[in-house]
Amino acid sequence: MAPQQIPLELGHRPALGRADFLITEANREAVSWIDSWPNWPAPVVGLHGPSGCGKSHLAAVFSAKANAYFLNVDEIENANPLSLVKAHAALVWDGAEAIVNEPSLFHLFNAVRELGKHFLIVGLTPPSRWPVKLPDLKSRLAGMPLVAMQAPDDATMSAVLIKVFRDRQVDVGPDVIEFVHKRIPRTFSAILTFVDFIDRESLAKNRKISVPFVREVLNTKAIDFDQE
Repeated sequence: MAPQQIPLELGHRPALGRADFLITEANREAVSWIDSWPNWPAPVVGLHGPSGCGKSHLAAVFSAKANAYFLNVDEIENANPLSLVKAHAALVWDGAEAIVNEPSLFHLFNAVRELGKHFLIVGLTPPSRWPVKLPDLKSRLAGMPLVAMQAPDDATMSAVLIKVFRDRQVDVGPDVIEFVHKRIPRTFSAILTFVDFIDRESLAKNRKISVPFVREVLNTKAIDFDQE
């Protein structure tokens, strides 16, 4: 079996297709939902999980599969819901944490249902937990199917590290992979940040990426792992 590629949300990512997504227990249910479209039991589905878990990759997979249009908050607040839904085969709202005009979002839900379309809402937290005041919208959010994605496990972290180093044509030993994945945040974005940083340090200092070098860098350099 040919090796699968890895889902990455930032920076050096060769592709965002379905075949490029590494399936693990942390994301298997979410992948299954995307694969099962258009046979969803409801018109609106919420996909949520921590930063760097691959949500945006799956949103892109859904967009390609369903010819779905990526919405922004401005459109949700200001566009005519029926016209907006009619103009597209399906909709995606990625990064759905911003506060929007509640009646506008409620009317968008109704338009999606009325026109038989589908809407994928992607964010850090389940929409059912949003601090919504409009009762009708609160009811819609509480009743929609929710799919959770988890942070990557040890095996996935190691696989992603190997992949990202190889994408940069950098050879590192298994001891480096083992050392690194236990010492950086458990997100794909942290891996991308770390590999970019250590590669630059290696080139600047003309040093091989080894466990001693990685240890030195982690002990002496401040790496911003919070960037999304």
